[in-house]
Amino acid sequence: MNHNHKALLARIKETERAKGVRSAAEKCLDVARQFADRAAKIKADENLTQAGKAKALHDEAVKTYLPALNAAQAPIGVAVDSITSQRRDVSVPAPDPANIAAALERQEIRAMVREMTGGQRMGYLIGNKDERILDAVLTAPAALSGLNDDEFIKIHDATLERRHGQIISELREAEDSIASANAAHKVALNEIKAEVGVSARQFDGMLKSSSLTPWLMRQGADIVRVIPGESKYPHATADEIAAGKFYASQHEYETDNPGAHLVRPDTQ
Repeated sequence: MNHNHKALLARIKETERAKGVRSAAEKCLDVARQFADRAAKIKADENLTQAGKAKALHDEAVKTYLPALNAAQAPIGVAVDSITSQRRDVSVPAPDPANIAAALERQEIRAMVREMTGGQRMGYLIGNKDERILDAVLTAPAALSGLNDDEFIKIHDATLERRHGQIISELREAEDSIASANAAHKVALNEIKAEVGVSARQFDGMLKSSSLTPWLMRQGADIVRVIPGESKYPHATADEIAAGKFYASQHEYETDNPGAHLVRPDTQ
């Protein structure tokens, strides 16, 4: 592993809220390294013409290494979905539309806040611990309380920080790790592109034709996408169901997808 790869991985913390992202980033970079090793052998093969070498690099990237990179990156996507879901759990709760009395109270609160001067308004809201007042302001457009967008965001963030400070801190740390893991995936893509020696447009075409066949599995009435090494599987999307296959075993999956063995859990 080169110095740049090590520096990138050093930025990724293996947190409880972003499990597996460091391992996924390591696998992404390892796939790029393995392709570099393979590319060096192809380029040194005196039995191949220049055109033959270019074709071999292209074909192996599309058939094996780019699909492997897709598989390596999958847990990062799972972590993104998980963090997005957890973010929703610390948002300001939506009001009950059936509770007319509460709706009228929120309306009165916003009217009261709107009548204040700018300095009074912000001083009143920042640090206010009356949840009814804050929820009334934060569950309606900013203008209804006499706030501009920046003021609204400041009050929103301060309220969530007070209510869920520890969780938000953990989510931010997880998001930083996910961002660094995605950067590692991007680095791996760029390194493979450089080895193949094609334009960005040509490489985009290679990516579109290099996906692994999604491994599908039924869980009750649901269909999930199996990610080897993970204990929980995401619901398969409509596109994944259309393109996927119900494999009976990892061996069957890897036979159909040659690149999958490069990121097999038992080779971490």
